[in-house]
Amino acid sequence: MAVRRQPALETPWFPQEGVRFLRALKQNNDREWFRERKDDYEKFVEEPMKQIILAVAVECRARSFPLFAKDKKPVMRVYRDIRFSKDKRPFKTHVSAELRRSFNETSWGGVYLHISPDESFVASGFWEPERSTLLAWREKIIQDSSGFDKMHRTLVKGGLDFSSEYVLSAMPRGFANYSDSPLARWLKLTSFVVSRRLQPADYTGPSCVNEIVSFIIASRPLLEFGWRIEAAKAPAKTAAGVNDFF
Repeated sequence: MAVRRQPALETPWFPQEGVRFLRALKQNNDREWFRERKDDYEKFVEEPMKQIILAVAVECRARSFPLFAKDKKPVMRVYRDIRFSKDKRPFKTHVSAELRRSFNETSWGGVYLHISPDESFVASGFWEPERSTLLAWREKIIQDSSGFDKMHRTLVKGGLDFSSEYVLSAMPRGFANYSDSPLARWLKLTSFVVSRRLQPADYTGPSCVNEIVSFIIASRPLLEFGWRIEAAKAPAKTAAGVNDFF
């Protein structure tokens, strides 16, 4: 398999060879096929993704936005957890990585990058936070509705909006009296996530890092709003002796 020359670390992209590998893996999702081609996976899929996510993190920090990749394993495992699944295919047919402000603290917020021949995207925010964190979000929306509205309007101005995938059909317990309030649609959310679809040209060319970073910077108000909520509730969790790791 011919290797297309990659640029320096500061401007990496995902190679066409990696796209072809993921497409072939979808058609040949078995251990023997993968074992014979594991070197290709590492060379054309895992390593380019690692370079991309590290470069994105460096660029974000250069813009005074502290995001970091996981130290030892920046790229998520290709192996699926099939212990409790009816789907016994052993491998994921996409490659993904995440950024957080810290992997050593309780923090539900971050950035997720997903590359696949079928659908690629970058997402940012707080996906299915634990119950106490979600309650803190809802209380904050009520107590600081103007601050939440300002954050949301900034997202929309940047071309982003909350995903409608994570919404309750009815008001959450304890918030029924807000069912006629303009805040009701936000109180029903179970995740606070924004995303942007990536076209192949966005991640298989030299604009890859810039495309991802521009999205992250646009989502920054959301992450910072949520981190302030987490910071405000952290002392209570520490006092209760809760393990500070997610």
